[in-house]
Amino acid sequence: MTDISLRLDARLGRIHARQRLGIEDDHEAQIFGQGLNFFHLENWYSIHAVIRNGLRFTGLYGRGCRNAENVQLRVNTITSATLPRGFDGFRILHLSDLHTDMSGPAMDRVTELVANLDYDICVLTGDFRAKTFGPFEAAMDGVARVRASLKGPLYGVLGNHDTVRMVPALEDMAFAC
Repeated sequence: MTDISLRLDARLGRIHARQRLGIEDDHEAQIFGQGLNFFHLENWYSIHAVIRNGLRFTGLYGRGCRNAENVQLRVNTITSATLPRGFDGFRILHLSDLHTDMSGPAMDRVTELVANLDYDICVLTGDFRAKTFGPFEAAMDGVARVRASLKGPLYGVLGNHDTVRMVPALEDMAFAC
């Protein structure tokens, strides 16, 4: 049994950890099958190559890479009369759908943008990795790069591309998951 399995057993309980891992393994294997859509395109092992080659064929690949690297910071102010006074001026840094293993330059831009921000908490909501299956270590390496520029309380939520096997690595980086 791996360290990840032991940690998930301790965190979720052996039965729930095994159930979750089994569900994920079944989902990763599905290209055709259950759910709202009969065909799960994101689980097709070749889809990324098809998209990449399609974009190259149409001459749009370079433009897509430049667009991915053009990460923007948006500030949204929310006001509500029902919000407790203690939250007046409270700032949340929300990072989502980073797909950290897809573009090093995009992650460089993210780390540059967040390095000197003033916020009270940071929430990273999945997807941390590009694919919905397979190895996730490159995605965790990307999260670690971004993590180095973050401060304060950190919270992480997995997305549909992510695996529960990522939780111990996120917790090691001081994310509450």
